[in-house]
Amino acid sequence: MPSDGSGRVRVRDLLPMLALLPILLGSGGRASPMNNPGPLDDTNQRYVTDLSDPDKSDRLYAARVLRSRLGVVLRDASRGRPGSMRQDEAFATLDDYETQVAPACIDALAIRNVSHHCAAILGMLAHDPATEPLNALLAPEASSSRRARKQAIKALEAIQAAAL
Repeated sequence: MPSDGSGRVRVRDLLPMLALLPILLGSGGRASPMNNPGPLDDTNQRYVTDLSDPDKSDRLYAARVLRSRLGVVLRDASRGRPGSMRQDEAFATLDDYETQVAPACIDALAIRNVSHHCAAILGMLAHDPATEPLNALLAPEASSSRRARKQAIKALEAIQAAAL
């Protein structure tokens, strides 16, 4: 290190090294193609597809994301000002959940690690066609977890309440 004779380092001698520091640490101004593979696909359709993924952690993550997003959409639908863009978008998203997510969740009720999330999603949607698969989850011969059974009961109650 250059110094001024007193053992102290001069700041102007450090400036070139400080300018190179971001590049050396890998956060340079330009991202290389290897570090930037492209846009992230975080659509609901991707997570619906991941519900049937062979990797159980991907299935679980997809179910959790879909359930969390549905909570936000339901909140926007109920709290939004009537006729507002926010509420209209929430209702459109709920239609997408009914047509895309609900059928995939009915299929995924047989998968042990996501069945409780899918049962909760079906209950949040009050999806009437899910009544029979949810009852099958409660059957004594079903190998469902306690958590899945609990969510299935809550979902069936929500479906029945919505039917009234």
